[in-house]
Amino acid sequence: MTPEYQGLPVHDWTQGAPETLAFLTQTSTSGSIIPGEPQDENLSPSSHSSQMMALMAVEWAKQYYSMIWATNQANPSLGLESLNKIDITEFDEQRSRIVSQLLQMLNVAGEIAWNKIEAVLGDHIQSHQILLKLIEKTEIIQDTCQLYRKTIEAYAQYEYPSRLSVLVGRDIISVRRKYSSINALFLAVLAMEFHYVGRILLDWIPLKSRSIFILYFKAVEDYLHAPLGEVYALAGTHQVDSEALIAVQQLLSQTTTIAHTVYKRVCHLHPGYRSMSGHLVHSMVYYSSIRDVELFQIYLCLSALEGNLRPIQDELFPICAILYPRLNVSWKLVQDMLKYLLWELYHVLLPENFRVFLPYVHALTEMFSDQVVY
Repeated sequence: MTPEYQGLPVHDWTQGAPETLAFLTQTSTSGSIIPGEPQDENLSPSSHSSQMMALMAVEWAKQYYSMIWATNQANPSLGLESLNKIDITEFDEQRSRIVSQLLQMLNVAGEIAWNKIEAVLGDHIQSHQILLKLIEKTEIIQDTCQLYRKTIEAYAQYEYPSRLSVLVGRDIISVRRKYSSINALFLAVLAMEFHYVGRILLDWIPLKSRSIFILYFKAVEDYLHAPLGEVYALAGTHQVDSEALIAVQQLLSQTTTIAHTVYKRVCHLHPGYRSMSGHLVHSMVYYSSIRDVELFQIYLCLSALEGNLRPIQDELFPICAILYPRLNVSWKLVQDMLKYLLWELYHVLLPENFRVFLPYVHALTEMFSDQVVY
């Protein structure tokens, strides 16, 4: 489990990927995607695939959002308000002033964030100077600040955090597509830049307004990190009776629940563990840890849908290898997380669905074993 800014982001969008997120702004014109509503029996296979893809996305989003933002009762120390109590107009008298200040300071925050990245990655960045010349640091900063600018503007316009995937989603797709086509290092740098800018901006926001902005910033950061768009695109290429598709559908509906269980067990096993960003029970480390366990599951979904280890070998493992040692994340912690993840998958998934993921879980376990990482 990583410090809060490490989200292991990867996205290799296919040509029609933006269209696969059409469910975010409109429902299917060929039939309903809502469970229990009538469906057109004459739908083509491609329409069925699109509906399945949309249904998976909607169900996962509902479960994820309710779990993430309604945690106060079970975790009162986190300091985030329950979703039911969130009022985005609560600090209305300060809204215009805060928005104006944040927009003015965005570029400064981007520069400060880059300096933090250089301090953490240091020699690793220097050893990749040839790669880094492909994209200037100013470009990474500008892309990050642009995503935050749109997020802040959404707050200014009284949009709810749940709408950010619609308002900023296509911009995130564009940014991730650009960096994922180069090298895993760029994905790591992008994630860190995005996280650091968010933390810097939060520090500049009055304390009583901060809880609202956390919802906005975290929603976009999670969307940037999670390669769900690729999962949906791949799901659309499968037949509706595909074993991999059915297994992925069940796992995506349970990822956050599984992540919470795994996180609690790892915390119990490592009660005093501390990474560069703080103790595991620290609020932001808590959320990033949940996200990372979810991400490992999403990469399992990618591998299952592709039928190979490419997403794990090309994307997940390289970024872990780059960042974990520099962030004081122990491999033992990761190994224990994978052990508990395996058991949770076994207990939660149907036997036939568990068998779909088992080869990839075993591969992950071996890749992060003492024989490889140390």
